[in-house]
Amino acid sequence: MLPFAAFAASKSSKDLRHDLLDGYDPLVPPTAGADVLVNLRVFKVVGVSAASSHMLLKVWFRQSWTDPRLVWSPGDYDNVTSAYFRAASRYDGASNNRGVNEIWLPDIRPYNLGEGFEDTLQPSDVLVNHTGGAFWSRPGVMDVLCKFDGLARFPFDHKLTCPIDVGGWMLDGQRQRVGLLDGGYEGDFVEDDVDSSATLVEASAGSSFTEWDLLSLSAVVRNLTYVCCGDDPWPVVLYEVTIRRNASFFYFYVLIFPPTTLAILAISVFFVSPAVGERLSFGVTLVVASQFGKLVVMQLMPICSELLWVDVFLLINELVTLLSLLESTLVLFLHHYESDSLLPSWLAAPRILRSLAACETADERESVLTLLFTRIRHAAETAVAAEKKARRELEAAAGTSLPPSDSEGEEEGEGAEACASASPAERRHARLAEAGEALAQAS
Repeated sequence: MLPFAAFAASKSSKDLRHDLLDGYDPLVPPTAGADVLVNLRVFKVVGVSAASSHMLLKVWFRQSWTDPRLVWSPGDYDNVTSAYFRAASRYDGASNNRGVNEIWLPDIRPYNLGEGFEDTLQPSDVLVNHTGGAFWSRPGVMDVLCKFDGLARFPFDHKLTCPIDVGGWMLDGQRQRVGLLDGGYEGDFVEDDVDSSATLVEASAGSSFTEWDLLSLSAVVRNLTYVCCGDDPWPVVLYEVTIRRNASFFYFYVLIFPPTTLAILAISVFFVSPAVGERLSFGVTLVVASQFGKLVVMQLMPICSELLWVDVFLLINELVTLLSLLESTLVLFLHHYESDSLLPSWLAAPRILRSLAACETADERESVLTLLFTRIRHAAETAVAAEKKARRELEAAAGTSLPPSDSEGEEEGEGAEACASASPAERRHARLAEAGEALAQAS
């Protein structure tokens, strides 16, 4: 009897489908319109990209509606109370053609998806009961383009909210009314005070060892109007998905601790002696390291006009390292500078000559020339002293005496004539003095 009963039920289901689909047009919605109820179950948070404002959610998207054209009497078909109908909602990869739906399907889709809804949800059949009620559930991954709220406090944005608008695309509220099925949403929330051992929850639901957890989910129906469509209402379900970051220590260790350490090290160069030559190179290394930290943050954050907390933090640390490098450069310059004037020679000499040309009396010109000769003599003596110092260092390193230079040969030559002869520095002084006197006479 059991095989015969199963065969009779199969034959009755086949006859039922044939009778219901005879003359049925799947492109025509119910005459009085359809009340479509939607439910979104967030199975798992797959990933979040704040830099591109994307959020991947593993979801079960459910829809329920009533079609009066699919009503039958179970007694006429061996008490068959339900039947399945094909719902082709995606392109066939082999033929690249869209399949044909056996019955009418609601025109419902999320508005802010990065990829088509038909290409991300897996196909499934529609279950229809004898009263005309249809239930359609599909699993898949939603690639949502988010308008995040709370990202300005990164990486201390423990809560981020992403809105998802779900509504009709071609059918307005007159032909397709949208409502909530069982509250409109389900999810495995981290703050639910529910004993998981007492509830039937999938073992693979939720997330572990991930950056984000599902904190809360809400749904509300709104009626919108568009300029293109007059005053016709367009019901839209607004879902707000709130997620929580649970990797605060990672961001502290990667983004907060290194820049803070670099800033402290940049301040420490103030206590290093100017005689240490590595002081300048150490400051340059800190600046390069701070720039590398910015490159790491750029991969995690979006390029936007809003000012983020981490941008201000990195800017302050970068300014500290730059000011430390500037201070080291100034200290080393003053430490090794041996001239009487802070102005360079190419800038100080024209200034003295202009002062000489502006003199009105011989005493004024004499004082200016004396200042000029003093500076030139000091520069020459400094050069000679540096040359002798370098010579002594080379002799100490080589362990032997080097041959005398031209200036030393002239100064240490034999005879009274060599002693009486002028050194190269003195001859330069004499030429500059003659030039100064000529300039003074011309003025």
